[in-house]
Amino acid sequence: MATWRNLAIGALRFTGKSSIAAGFRHNARVTSRPLALLELT
Repeated sequence: MATWRNLAIGALRFTGKSSIAAGFRHNARVTSRPLALLELT
């Protein structure tokens, strides 16, 4: 679980998000957003 969390934090930081908590909330609402963030879609 820690690995997945660290991956998510790293991806948010890489894209320039200033607030990790806000980034988590934003991406948790729609299932396609995390994939788009990692450019997998």
